[in-house]
Amino acid sequence: MFLFFNSKSEMRDDKNIKLLILRHLKAANVDYAFSIAKNLGIKTEDAVKGLEELEDEGLVVKVFGRGLKRTKAKMKRSPEVRKHHTYYTLTKKGKEYLKENERNKS
Repeated sequence: MFLFFNSKSEMRDDKNIKLLILRHLKAANVDYAFSIAKNLGIKTEDAVKGLEELEDEGLVVKVFGRGLKRTKAKMKRSPEVRKHHTYYTLTKKGKEYLKENERNKS
């Protein structure tokens, strides 16, 4: 599953990058910076920076554990994913923020 956006210019603003990351995590449930960057067509550094800022704001949280099952990481192809990446997921606050943002958009 990939997320498509109208133009690359939409992705240059830090606020838009963070919003795109939140939308991606909503679809993926759990993912890591390199995969997010690849799916969104942004630089890995921008994804890492956005994730760190979102974590500071309490909108995403790191996922800990020995392995993630594909049922949790929806965009993973293998049945189990090794923990050699830092994975992130939305917090309740992040889900509410995204819901409110979508409501204000329409």
